[in-house]
Amino acid sequence: MRKNKTGEKKNGYTLMILDDDQNILDALRANFRSMGYEVETQSNPLRALEQLKIRHYDILLLDFIMSPICGDEVVARLREFDRKIFVIMLTGHKELAPPLNTIRELDIQGYCEKSDRYDQLELLVESCVKSIQHMNTIYRYKEGLSQILSSIPPMHKMLPIEEIAQGILEELAELSGCKDVFVWIKPDNVLTDIELLDLPENIFQGKGCYDKDFEEIAKEKYEGDIAAIYESIDRGQIIADDRRLMIPLSDRKEVVLGILGISKPGEKDPTLMELLSVYAEQVSAALHNNLLRLLINANNKCLSEANTKIQNSYMQTVEALRLLVDAKDLYTRGHSDRVSRYCVELAKELGRNQEFINQVRVAGLLHDIGKIGVSDAILCKPDKLTEEEYASIKKHPGVGEEILSCMTMFDNLGAIVCAHHERYDGAGYPKGLKGKDIPEEARILCIADAFDAMMSDRHYRKRLPFEDCIRQLKEGRGTQFDGELVEEFLKVLERYDAISEELQWTYV
Repeated sequence: MRKNKTGEKKNGYTLMILDDDQNILDALRANFRSMGYEVETQSNPLRALEQLKIRHYDILLLDFIMSPICGDEVVARLREFDRKIFVIMLTGHKELAPPLNTIRELDIQGYCEKSDRYDQLELLVESCVKSIQHMNTIYRYKEGLSQILSSIPPMHKMLPIEEIAQGILEELAELSGCKDVFVWIKPDNVLTDIELLDLPENIFQGKGCYDKDFEEIAKEKYEGDIAAIYESIDRGQIIADDRRLMIPLSDRKEVVLGILGISKPGEKDPTLMELLSVYAEQVSAALHNNLLRLLINANNKCLSEANTKIQNSYMQTVEALRLLVDAKDLYTRGHSDRVSRYCVELAKELGRNQEFINQVRVAGLLHDIGKIGVSDAILCKPDKLTEEEYASIKKHPGVGEEILSCMTMFDNLGAIVCAHHERYDGAGYPKGLKGKDIPEEARILCIADAFDAMMSDRHYRKRLPFEDCIRQLKEGRGTQFDGELVEEFLKVLERYDAISEELQWTYV
């Protein structure tokens, strides 16, 4: 390390020199000050320890033999509160040198005999300086990484991008130690449908000299910054000179999402650049994930709205078809609503899932859709039907299946509607299905339809008493109805009064 004139240039390192010989103190102070060190001296070990407690020093040079305590005792006490300071032990007598074990145990970095020449001591001090530089780099990198790690979780929260950008800006200023910093994010580089997310094309936030709109910066005297920004984007690389540092925010596909910018005069700082490079990678990943989540949420919202519209359209169609059936047969008006409700209650009693419940609900509403193909004269005939007329009536389940199969939204209901007059013993119509060959939804619908028919006034008969309906359901177990389902439906009918009260509107 070249010597310079006293006070000409400081190298940034501080020395404490402790020796009870004032001549040695003066000589060493003059020598190391000429090399650019900031030097303080002390002749009393106890006062030196007090001074070492209240101020940081990089290196301590001290004599071994002193009074009232020797150098090894000074270092032993020093290590109780400072493990980082580098220590070089001096002695005027080789035979009085401290033992090697003492040097190791006290973590003394160097040992040197006093001499009129300071070459060996200077080399030891310079070696300590290099070690300090390496340790400072390690400490700084470690602290920087710890700071980066602590800043990552908030960036992954579902916050507005502008709020995330503000957090990034504050972290960038703290990490770099600079007051003139900015964050520039371009969501449109990743997402083509930013209008869907209601995001601006540019999100720019700055501090210090960059605390203004990006348009203002582009118009004012920031030509060098603007050129560096676009060069960093085009090349996807860090751009650094003695005035500024531009770090691109690139994802794994090398798409540049934006720029982190710092106005930092002076020489390049490799450690800072490494830290900022790591930070930029984490910021890029967090921003990219946030933007994709925003897009997914927006798409999900659109899909949800579209699904709601489809569902509304579906139910409107169901309602229109139901009203069509009710308009066809005045005496069955409200019948489909009640059958649908009984189907739902039985499906719930059976513990079926929501999809199944929805299916029997709609099947109940549309089970008699095929009656629109039956003559009004037959449907409204007050007398007993002829065999030919009854045969016409028996066609309505199949007609209903044909009608529903023409509409994609109802094609899964056709087989259910077609089978709602099948009997468990196989004596039903139109296909004579038997037992479990009949879809469960249709077996449920059969019970609900029969029960409401018995409980309703028709033009050819009056409604039956509730007890008679229960009796007929029980008598029909295993013949007309699935016996297991009847048992479950009887549990539903234990709540009949409450259900009937809720269905009063269907009798109007």
